[in-house]
Amino acid sequence: MTPLSRVVLVLLIVTIISMATLFLLKLTRHYRERKAAFRNAVYISTLGEIVSRSMEPSSDIDGWADDPAFHDTLIDFFTLVAGEEQRILIELADRLHMIDRFHADLTNSRRISTRLRAVAALAVIASPKSRPHLVAALRDPSPEVRIEAAAGLSIIKHEDDVEPVVVALEREERWVAERFADALVRFGPSAVPTLSNYVLISGPLLDPAPRHLSSVVRCLGQIGDQRAETALLTALDGVDAQLRIRAAAALGHPWGDRVLNALLGKIADPDWRVRAQVASALAHHNSPASIPYLAEALTDPAWWVRQNAAATLATIDGGLEALFDALNYTDRFAGDAARAQLMARGARDGDEPDLAARFGLLYENFGQSDEAG
Repeated sequence: MTPLSRVVLVLLIVTIISMATLFLLKLTRHYRERKAAFRNAVYISTLGEIVSRSMEPSSDIDGWADDPAFHDTLIDFFTLVAGEEQRILIELADRLHMIDRFHADLTNSRRISTRLRAVAALAVIASPKSRPHLVAALRDPSPEVRIEAAAGLSIIKHEDDVEPVVVALEREERWVAERFADALVRFGPSAVPTLSNYVLISGPLLDPAPRHLSSVVRCLGQIGDQRAETALLTALDGVDAQLRIRAAAALGHPWGDRVLNALLGKIADPDWRVRAQVASALAHHNSPASIPYLAEALTDPAWWVRQNAAATLATIDGGLEALFDALNYTDRFAGDAARAQLMARGARDGDEPDLAARFGLLYENFGQSDEAG
């Protein structure tokens, strides 16, 4: 046999062995997947019976806790049920020590996928016993795991867990901190005292402000609880422009004259972004007292301030009159902003005859100016 023949023979043998190995691997994987699918079907049927009939599980279920297929089925069921049915599943998870098993995976595994799966399971089960494990996971090396831990704590909604999430938020980069902030919003009103205290003691008047303070201010605005008023008003006076912008947006709630007066005082803020946000926030207060301030803002050098002021005037009581008056301003930019909002609104059924007539004149003049152009 020539050297070339030997090489060809060796390559042929290696190829045959490789193909046979690949075939066996695929066959084994297929077998395992079919076996797992069968076990999933059994678990689905059994858990369905347990939940629907409030059955007491039999004594031979301890082996389920070691089966990943059961883990997946159990988590799927948790996402589908609530109330009494969820309580039954929590009792089953306790009996099988599932929380301890997921905690072990979370703390001992070096694989991110395993830790992420474990923290997601703890979040979905949402048992009070999961809380300390989820709090500990806020320091996991993986940002995805940390985000999932914060989300899990927001499902449980225990007031004592707000502070650990806020403390963890301080350590994070911007994109992770914003996801933590989303979780804090889901805590709802129970988070307001802690978040308000955080704003007040974090130094909103410092320059620069703490880097994630504006995210906490956003949370308070989205929760919309009036107990946050003092903290938000303090942030509105902050040195950092981004903080003032977030505070102005957060104060877009009709909480009373104190908030209204604070916003009116900021419609002349040095930063145009703050002025624009204040103009939008005033729409939610629907106060005639804001009309002179918004009418003045129609002449603001910044386009967004003019547009937001005009949009707010179009929605509050008495604001349309100010927009019509602005058509006669010597500042044509103010007239353009007012005209755009008036044309967008249009005459409506129920308008006073004088107001409807003014809209008719607006359309007539608009058509003539087009022809002239």
